[in-house]
Amino acid sequence: MQFETQRLRIRPWNPPLDARHAIDIYGDRKVMAWINDGSRDVSIRQVQMRLQRYADNRTDNIVGSWAIEQKDICRVIGSVMLVTLPDLKNTTPETDNWIALRQQPNDTGGIAQPNTEYPDGMPTNYIEIGWHFRPASWGFGYATEAAQRVCQHAFEDLGLPMLLAVSAPENTRSVAVMERLGMQPNGLTTRYYGGEPLVLYQLNAKDHCQSK
Repeated sequence: MQFETQRLRIRPWNPPLDARHAIDIYGDRKVMAWINDGSRDVSIRQVQMRLQRYADNRTDNIVGSWAIEQKDICRVIGSVMLVTLPDLKNTTPETDNWIALRQQPNDTGGIAQPNTEYPDGMPTNYIEIGWHFRPASWGFGYATEAAQRVCQHAFEDLGLPMLLAVSAPENTRSVAVMERLGMQPNGLTTRYYGGEPLVLYQLNAKDHCQSK
């Protein structure tokens, strides 16, 4: 996958070359405070290993992470991703908005069963869109610009029926991007990422097409 917007180039990672710029993302405390357990990469080598994992985990042009390069300075400033949300093993349909979501088109339904192969929960058919940016590039609309282009790709090229996004409620910048994308709030969920309460946003393909 490689696209261009007015200001950005969205392309596959080149870990040996991109790590020196990506450390401004994955080595920054303010960014990593919202990612996983908050641990940051402290060396170029660590960042390179992270980017290599991202590159290796990319599959069939749907699931993966891609670099976002600001064209006028030829520098990686962020990343955008489409990832499969893992369903926590010990969650039941009554605990959050799972019942509403499982009624979406093309979903096989079913409740995840315990499986040690997936410690964070069983994979689902739900694709999450997300983004990470270095703090120096916050506030310029880059995340919205990149995510809009990836949403277009997801719906028009890949034929996905729906995209989800989750965030800590306190991450107001990320929530603002979700709302600018036209995503609709679906309440709080504890189904993903360790069971922490997260706001869940949803964008259906039909709504995306109607808003164009």
